[in-house]
Amino acid sequence: MDKKQEYEAMREKKISSKEVFKGQVLDVFDDEIELPDGRHSHREVIRHCQAAAILAFNNKGEVLLEDQFRYPYDSILTEIPAGKADPNEDPLTTARRELEEETGYQAKQMEELGLFYPSVGYTDEVIHLFVASDLVKTHQHLDEGEYLSYYFLPLKEVLKKAENGEINDGKTLAALLHYVLLKKNN
Repeated sequence: MDKKQEYEAMREKKISSKEVFKGQVLDVFDDEIELPDGRHSHREVIRHCQAAAILAFNNKGEVLLEDQFRYPYDSILTEIPAGKADPNEDPLTTARRELEEETGYQAKQMEELGLFYPSVGYTDEVIHLFVASDLVKTHQHLDEGEYLSYYFLPLKEVLKKAENGEINDGKTLAALLHYVLLKKNN
């Protein structure tokens, strides 16, 4: 069976969609679907805009990290700079804007590492991953109600923190994996 046939054999088809909640960051829907065998079921889906996350390096090869309190986990998490796209904004523009807003740095060099789906079971969120270098200091201008601190650590230390469970943020781990695999294969 080729990929197209496989897709059609497993595809769930939307019959109807009911908006359950409309928020500022996400919308929740209850979709009635038809399963491949013809039976009906429901999928609760969170619709979310695209986002960008940036693995940024200074001229010493150190990684730019942030510590930010995350309410759902009641904890301060270590992350790379990231943020959601404005309506109709391309991922590179989002990445450049978010890097400067959150850290006060602009990158002369930025390339896309890839993308990932943070949670495939219930949301359509897509996060585009970028690597940035040749940083230039400007000024930080956080969104209203946003509080974070940023700092640089050598890549080796960041990887150690990821390995020993001190970094648990999905986008940060995904960006590190993409980067290490790309670097290994080049």
